[in-house]
Amino acid sequence: MKRMVSREHCWETGTRRPMVIAHGDESGCGLYPGNTLLYMHKMVALGVDALELDLNLTADGRLVLMHDATLERTTNGRGPVIEQPLAQLRKLNAAHHWSRDGEHFPYRDGPVPIATIDEVFAQIPATPLIIELKNNSPAAAQALSRAIDTAGCGERVIVSSFHRAVIREFRRLCPQVRTGVTMPEALLFYIAQGLGAAGWLRCDYRAMQLPTHYLGLNVYSERFVKAARKHGLHLAVWTVDDCEQMKQYIALGLDGIVTNRPDRLLKLLDE
Repeated sequence: MKRMVSREHCWETGTRRPMVIAHGDESGCGLYPGNTLLYMHKMVALGVDALELDLNLTADGRLVLMHDATLERTTNGRGPVIEQPLAQLRKLNAAHHWSRDGEHFPYRDGPVPIATIDEVFAQIPATPLIIELKNNSPAAAQALSRAIDTAGCGERVIVSSFHRAVIREFRRLCPQVRTGVTMPEALLFYIAQGLGAAGWLRCDYRAMQLPTHYLGLNVYSERFVKAARKHGLHLAVWTVDDCEQMKQYIALGLDGIVTNRPDRLLKLLDE
């Protein structure tokens, strides 16, 4: 049975059932083209607990759902996203190249428009969101801060970025909003917990969304989870599509599993 939680408690830690977090995959591994409102509405209807998405800045300072810095891989456009104004991006099909088998492209006859984060907040008003800022610019943090303030949805989002300066700026602007760990912070935590010194760390982040493996190492272990629990960190692993691997992370007691196949994970949890 689906676990229903209120907004303010959506990022609880140490629960018996992990959150089913839909991954915004755009390559055909998922059920629908990720980083689109179509994907988000379908996943909410399916019953997922949270949605993952990626953001890039436009030339006129808007944040749009897009994983890559350039348009070629997913759309029928060309060039960097940052060089295009929103009005021009609206003319493109965000799912132009999406295909499950590499042969059929179901959204070329019915284009899927590129969406903004403001539209996401308006159309997906209750579902928790994990947001990754892709731009290496403080302007991205500033734009997201304004959008969250306008929507009043800070309690249901976690914001992450691979760019340390960007996440530092966001933390400065929105200290009340949960942020994810950066890779340097995660490496420091991994080393510290291995030495039994994680308790001495000051964690400016409130969540860890980490891959199954990094640099050939298995990231999550009972020891790692125990150390993170002492800091009250929300733990989620990405990207897990295999059912047997899902069972391992459920047994480990993680707070969330990011997956391209939430249908499989939901069925597993129902069983």
